[in-house]
Amino acid sequence: MKKAIKIVSKVIFIFSLMSFMPSCESTQVENHEAAEKTTVSKKSSSQETAESATTSQLKKELSNMQIELVSSADTPFAGSAFRNPYVISVKDNDGNPYANYQLTVTYPEKKADNVISFNTAEIETNEKGIASFKPEPIATSINSTVTFSPKLPGNSPSLTKLAKAVELEVPCRVKFLLPKGKIVMVDLIDYTPDGKMNLNSALSTSSNTMQEFWKAGYPYQAQNADFHKVIDKGNEAICQAAKNLVGGATYFRYIVYGKVKYASEIKEVEGGFSLTLTADVTVIDFATAKELYKVTKTTTVVDKNKWNVLKACQTQLSKDLVNDLIYAM
Repeated sequence: MKKAIKIVSKVIFIFSLMSFMPSCESTQVENHEAAEKTTVSKKSSSQETAESATTSQLKKELSNMQIELVSSADTPFAGSAFRNPYVISVKDNDGNPYANYQLTVTYPEKKADNVISFNTAEIETNEKGIASFKPEPIATSINSTVTFSPKLPGNSPSLTKLAKAVELEVPCRVKFLLPKGKIVMVDLIDYTPDGKMNLNSALSTSSNTMQEFWKAGYPYQAQNADFHKVIDKGNEAICQAAKNLVGGATYFRYIVYGKVKYASEIKEVEGGFSLTLTADVTVIDFATAKELYKVTKTTTVVDKNKWNVLKACQTQLSKDLVNDLIYAM
């Protein structure tokens, strides 16, 4: 009996030792896991080093970059193709080209309710650092911009800031399309320095504006009108007056009306005499009286002749107005 007890005690003792001793299998698993962690750590460290080197190189490139416009695209009518592309160059500060360099182009795609939607494209420079981009035809008039930016990996704030500093923004414009046989009705009322309508003056901002429409690609498609009596009564009244004026004719498409007032009186300055005029102009649809566009334009002109400065300012104001309207109507 005592011998049996001794044997049992030895067995218990052996099992006790085994419970505190790690198995070979367990040790192998732990060693494998440790090795994997070491490998992952090395890979992570290697990747971070590579990313750091890439970021450093990109920062150097961006800090030394110049994106310049070589030639701009044309200004087609809405719905027509651009004949010429934008051509840009990418060089360093010493004039060396950034060959085979990728850029992101952000360009206007369409306009709805006067809100412009943008799209992006990617282009690449050639061996001389030159790249070109031609937008797709745009269905409506546009007065916007095309932006050329260095293409960046990821969203690094520091790289984005550097890219923003060197990006190139250029105008992108498309003229409104006036259907054949349709006409723009124009009535811009000039006022005297004391705020009265100048109805008998041989000088007329309205006539100048009509002629500027002709020069801009709408020959004989803009005509003067007279809504003086209802100019302060709103779009509906002006539209009705226009329809009464033409006896119900339907060949009119837009009504352009507004007031032209002195922002400052004629004053003597260095180089002659100065005058500033301000025009508040509204564009409405002839058929519906819906307001399509509104703009305030201020122009200052200096002329050597005191008696010519008003005419010169009206002429320049008309040019400035039409240069805005044709890309907005």
